[in-house]
Amino acid sequence: MKRTRTMLAATAGAALALSLAGSAGAALPGAALFTKASCGACHTLKAAKAKGAVGPNLDKAKPSSALLIKQITNGGGGMPPFKASFTAAQIKQIAAYVVSVAGK
Repeated sequence: MKRTRTMLAATAGAALALSLAGSAGAALPGAALFTKASCGACHTLKAAKAKGAVGPNLDKAKPSSALLIKQITNGGGGMPPFKASFTAAQIKQIAAYVVSVAGK
């Protein structure tokens, strides 16, 4: 019985996360970090109401999580590194947010 409850809770949590990603990406933890880092000053991302034109348009580029993590962490191509500003977990949250909403 306890195992069934745990499985149901995990399933409900995953469903909620997918629901938030699809309908209200701004509710995801990475959304607040995207805003805090001022990513929208350089990047376009419709879900974040960001219209920056300096860096790549994330809606069009639809970058992978691995690419985002590398770029956010180390910077490059005019983008500063954020490894001193955010933890690895926070960078993963930003990447997960962008992947979940880019192009939608």
